[in-house]
Amino acid sequence: MRFYKRLTPVKVLSFDLDDTLYDNEPVIAAAEAWLLQALKNHRPESTLLGPEQLAAIKRQILSIEPELSHDVSALRLRILTQGLLQQGVADTLAAEMAAEFYQGFLTERGKITVPAVSHQVLTELGQRYQLAVITNGNLPIENTALAPYFKTVLRAGIDGRMKPAADMFNLLAQQTGVQLSEILHIGDHINTDVLGAVHSGCQAIWLNDQGRSAADLQCLPHVELERLEQMLELL
Repeated sequence: MRFYKRLTPVKVLSFDLDDTLYDNEPVIAAAEAWLLQALKNHRPESTLLGPEQLAAIKRQILSIEPELSHDVSALRLRILTQGLLQQGVADTLAAEMAAEFYQGFLTERGKITVPAVSHQVLTELGQRYQLAVITNGNLPIENTALAPYFKTVLRAGIDGRMKPAADMFNLLAQQTGVQLSEILHIGDHINTDVLGAVHSGCQAIWLNDQGRSAADLQCLPHVELERLEQMLELL
């Protein structure tokens, strides 16, 4: 545990999700693999169904509509729809199929494994603080074991621009009726989480469980932790 700035009293703890409360890489990899296989099963003749082709469509869409970068769900739906259109699927059917495939992807996306330490930390801290989520991702948290811990869940896209933009931090302060300085945000990412929280006027904990150098930081958090359970020592 390393202190950079003095913590002041907080009322709300906001958590990042991916790679903060659970390991996100394997679940995303599995969901991506499921999606590609589902597409191939449905349209085996397609040449579009590899990650390189889908990535090219993504780049093309974002070059025209860069604002979609703030909404991963809307962007993925657009990519799937455009890919199916390029394979000759009619407009209405392409949209319907993309929505169906995307729901299947979300089902796989929600198959996270929540470590016991995350349950412990959220259970204990939830007795003393309001707990919230601020995420750039599209985890269907309502269908996971994390759902009972959070009354407020803010997602990029529907609730504002992605972190490090201040939108969701400001919205959380409004919805919980606290000052920005009374929000302590916890996350693993030095840009979206640390920089986003600090520049928005919140306090920040950097969960550095991957051993990154503090020289990588673009601005200082209030506290750096090596393990999530250290929050129980800190607060």
